[in-house]
Amino acid sequence: MNTVKICALRSGSSGNAIFVGSGNTRLLIDAGVSLRDIELALQEIGEQPDQLTGVLVTHEHTDHARSIGALMRRYRVPLYTNAGTFDALRGTLGKYQDGLVRLFDSNQPFTVGDLQVSGFRTSHDAAESVAFKVDTDRGSVAVCTDLGWPDPALLAQLSSSRLIFVEANYDPTMLAAGPYPQMLKRRIASDYGHLSNLDSARAILHFLSHGTDQFILSHLSKENNYPELALQTVRDHLLTHDARIDHDLQVAVAKRFKVSDPVEWH
Repeated sequence: MNTVKICALRSGSSGNAIFVGSGNTRLLIDAGVSLRDIELALQEIGEQPDQLTGVLVTHEHTDHARSIGALMRRYRVPLYTNAGTFDALRGTLGKYQDGLVRLFDSNQPFTVGDLQVSGFRTSHDAAESVAFKVDTDRGSVAVCTDLGWPDPALLAQLSSSRLIFVEANYDPTMLAAGPYPQMLKRRIASDYGHLSNLDSARAILHFLSHGTDQFILSHLSKENNYPELALQTVRDHLLTHDARIDHDLQVAVAKRFKVSDPVEWH
């Protein structure tokens, strides 16, 4: 069985990129930071961008798709995307070599290298936003950010994953008191926006009841959240259901501007 390496290279409203590697397959899920940041982050974990098997994009927003075109041009990395997201991205990618776009159908499994991947639709305000589940021979890893709301059907599709990156975007009190215009505040808190810390805790409780015990809080807002608050909110909610972090489950917070600690399955 292959060793699996999983690492959030960057995570937050400022930009997102997650690495998943197993055997000869190396995937990047989202590329929402500069190409230079991606290059340096990969080097930091012993990987190289020219060895990437593909880049998977959850949706077309800049904090997830900023450097996809650059990766395709410089390193000829194939892009895996659904038709809706590709149509939304098409005008931002620039020129790239023919044959690098690989379209998949949402909610249907597809293969990238040695791994099976599924992209499940989410209720985010994008063309065809998805959460990804990547199946390895040592377990599955799921990336579910920009969810809008914790849709029970989506949670069921991601259940039984060994590790889940779950969105904890904002604290409602900080959002309400913050500087954002009211329209943006309503959008963030809507069913097409993002998950709050409490939403994240409730989703984690669901996943825990279905066997997942490794979680990484992801996509935190720079203006409306901070890591200690997100973690404490999740901790407090779990305790009301007799679930204890570091005993019943592991919960970490992905870093915004640095490489998070890699997770390895041997």
